[in-house]
Amino acid sequence: MLSLPAEAPHLICFTENHLKDYELNNTHIPKYKLGANYCRKNLKQGGVCIYLRETLKYTNIYLLKYSKEQDIEIPASQLNIQKEKLIILCIYRAPCGNFDCFLNKLEIIFNSLYKHNSNISHVVK
Repeated sequence: MLSLPAEAPHLICFTENHLKDYELNNTHIPKYKLGANYCRKNLKQGGVCIYLRETLKYTNIYLLKYSKEQDIEIPASQLNIQKEKLIILCIYRAPCGNFDCFLNKLEIIFNSLYKHNSNISHVVK
């Protein structure tokens, strides 16, 4: 059983969790909800996810179209804290991944996040 201290973190990011979608959806961490995540479909290992305290209000930012196994695996969640918006990214790139692809997609993602009228759609939790 997992035991967390009284002052537990607000969010936990895991990279290389090695889980498939169905395994991740059945993984429970007490007092946390699974936020944004990416699981590999073809290759083994990899995968990234964000767990947030169950008391936090957040939305997941859809980045699936930018993720590519080994090159860049990247989910994101947005926290709305008072009047501030805080975007959390959890990024993984395998050592054998294409570094140029990683940098190019990361730049596209950052540019999309900074635009006022972003093409990134939000899924409300």
